[in-house]
Amino acid sequence: MSTGVIDGKVDAPMPSATTDTAASAPVTPAVPTGTARKKRSIAPAALLVLGVGAGIGSWQLRLGSLQHPEPGLWPFAISLLVAFSALILLIRPGDDPVEQWTRKSWSIGAGIGILAAFILLFGAVGFLLPAALTLGVWLRVFGGESWRSTLVLAIAGPAVLYVIFNNLLGVPLPDDVLLRAFS
Repeated sequence: MSTGVIDGKVDAPMPSATTDTAASAPVTPAVPTGTARKKRSIAPAALLVLGVGAGIGSWQLRLGSLQHPEPGLWPFAISLLVAFSALILLIRPGDDPVEQWTRKSWSIGAGIGILAAFILLFGAVGFLLPAALTLGVWLRVFGGESWRSTLVLAIAGPAVLYVIFNNLLGVPLPDDVLLRAFS
């Protein structure tokens, strides 16, 4: 056995050419079984249902072709990837330890809830207000940005995106309550 030297520091012993390979073979952890396997299958099963549901919804939007894509083409492609990845995780769940559910884990649910509120508000009041609120909450709460940065980015970001999509790219956005109030 020899030792590895990195930046002048002696590291853990490294196997040499004369080392018995059977003794130094890596130990493969066992695939989870029973309760552990059931716990590991919850998220992939939910993603599989989400992927299949999104695939059905995007199929109904019409797919078109790669040369002439319709609104459902790219959501369909993404939903296929999600469903396929979830299926692989259900078949081969992996052997890494499962992350423990902590208080910080609730931020995932909060983020999904904020996105759901954005989607609902987007159709009802337009793009600018929901985008500013969503971006503001995400920057301040999840990103820990200062109030100054949060306010500047939450106001400027959606305004710039509105100009890019609506004016430059010609992608029509829903009628916006804020724009009607100022025009």
